[in-house]
Amino acid sequence: MIKTPMKEIRRFDLSKGFDPKDIKDLNENELEALASDIRENILLNTAKNGGHLSSNLGIVELTMAIHKFFDLPKDKVIFDVGHQCYTHKILSGRSLDRLRKEDGVSGFQKREESVYDCYEAGHSSTSISAAMGMALARDLNGDNYNVIAVIGDSSFANGLSLEAMDNLGNFKHKIIIIINDNDRSISPAIKGVSNNFFERMRLSKRYLRAKARYKRVLCKHKITKPIYTVTSAIKNFFSRHIFRKKILKDLNLYCITKVDGHDFKAMEKAFKLAENAPTSVIIHVTTTKGKGYELAEKDIAGTWHGVEPFDVKSGEKLNKIPEGYYKWSHLYSHLMRDEMEKDNKAVLINAATTVGSHLDGIFKKYPDRCFDVGISEEHASTFASGIANNGNHVFLSLYSTFLQRAYDEVSHDIARMDLPVTLMVDRVGLPGDDGETHQGIFDIAYLSSIPNIAIAMGKDQNEAKALIEFARTYKHPLAIRYPRGMFKLSEEKELPPLSLGEWKVENKGKDIVIISYGQVINELLNKFDNAEIVNAIFQKPIDENVLKSLLGFKHIVIYDIYGTKEGFSNIVTSKLIELGYKGDIHQLSIPTDFIKQASIQRQLELLKIDINSLDSFIKGLK
Repeated sequence: MIKTPMKEIRRFDLSKGFDPKDIKDLNENELEALASDIRENILLNTAKNGGHLSSNLGIVELTMAIHKFFDLPKDKVIFDVGHQCYTHKILSGRSLDRLRKEDGVSGFQKREESVYDCYEAGHSSTSISAAMGMALARDLNGDNYNVIAVIGDSSFANGLSLEAMDNLGNFKHKIIIIINDNDRSISPAIKGVSNNFFERMRLSKRYLRAKARYKRVLCKHKITKPIYTVTSAIKNFFSRHIFRKKILKDLNLYCITKVDGHDFKAMEKAFKLAENAPTSVIIHVTTTKGKGYELAEKDIAGTWHGVEPFDVKSGEKLNKIPEGYYKWSHLYSHLMRDEMEKDNKAVLINAATTVGSHLDGIFKKYPDRCFDVGISEEHASTFASGIANNGNHVFLSLYSTFLQRAYDEVSHDIARMDLPVTLMVDRVGLPGDDGETHQGIFDIAYLSSIPNIAIAMGKDQNEAKALIEFARTYKHPLAIRYPRGMFKLSEEKELPPLSLGEWKVENKGKDIVIISYGQVINELLNKFDNAEIVNAIFQKPIDENVLKSLLGFKHIVIYDIYGTKEGFSNIVTSKLIELGYKGDIHQLSIPTDFIKQASIQRQLELLKIDINSLDSFIKGLK
């Protein structure tokens, strides 16, 4: 018998770019080989550039199946949050070689990069609402294409997604929702709606009571017990094999559940059913987060969700912390842990960033007083207000970029009732490689507009400690801000207790005053010997007494690299004018814009607010 030679598996050099049309003709073996190559490409480029690793490794086959089955870019796919789009970028012909760098592709979907990126997001749970809007516009314009929202199980549990789902039941414009269920968010998923949501939707109280009564009656007698066994088995069979594809009456949606997100045939079958359905469809896909890289697969805490450059073999970070330096998030985590030890009624609340803010140690030590509420910043804020309303001190830890989502709750539920909640605002300032979607520059402006809130930022570990001690006795809302990255440890000093709104004149000068705050104060002191340096530890309220002492200076420079000019810079300028200052006021702060991705130092240089640009500016004043 003559054996027919096996067809050679087609391989691709992803470093040279991938032609989006090529995936349409690949067989299953070739798809599996491509999936392996894509995983390796993601792993190597993320190890080199940093980025989101585990989520992208887990969604490789699902993204490939979407590209193979649907007609992209005519059909529109929205990746919720957007940071799990690396495979999508590769399949649409882009290189990850300069991922998240100034001259490379973004770590998120970005419309200006490619026609395949139809939407942009960096915050969670927007995809369903956006898909509904795009579907409505499609139908109003008489177009014909699919709109697909790919959303994680934890993002699905966010309030915005649930609001969209509630509206979707009466929405007549079809969308396809793919739930990527890996049972994790950044760290383990917070059990609730995200845990077996689709199986729970049918469990009404009436159903549960009837089920219990049926079992109780039939199992009561030997003669009827076999009837229960048989009928229960029949019910379970239909539940497993038919219910998944029937219309959910409450929402008028088709639901296809527990599709293997690493099985191309299973996904193709589900996509065909979804495309043929007359109404909107939910496809529940299960995947393994971190698939293909053992360290990421076994990671429960979320360490491998977002990574800095690392060695692939050992998993060790390449950017070591220099001797004598310390991370801001580590510092504040340790300070909060000490406060939790001193006050056994203090509570810590976080919204899915316990690893990024290095809070996992506090959670382990005080599990009864630490709460990760998942991707639910609004709930976290009102939850904090309920606790503080009974007199307990609450630390509410949120990234600056995500705090934006809770503006109303902070204003209405915390500040309006003047409650003792300390907002620990992590990652303030320029976003670095994350780019436009993760700005930490707006919080000081919008928090300043809210009554009752004090805002502060320390320049070193001594001021950070003093601020936490101030928070202990301050019975009102307080925001303590701190940047991403590290600082140089200074000499340990026990500072006197801080007073609300206190500023410090750190260096005496003659003609020029520089008013600033935060870590950059240390650089100013090293660079400008002849200028008066004012350390505005509190950005709200401001120290009018210090401002009055500056009215005789010819030039006052307000230097803010942690917020836009609408915040601290404009507030100080307005007060100086109100006090009758006759000299020249100069504002060097971040412009009100969405700052593009680059290193933070490069962003400072491009905006002309780095230390050297400030030096040149001041020399021009003399």
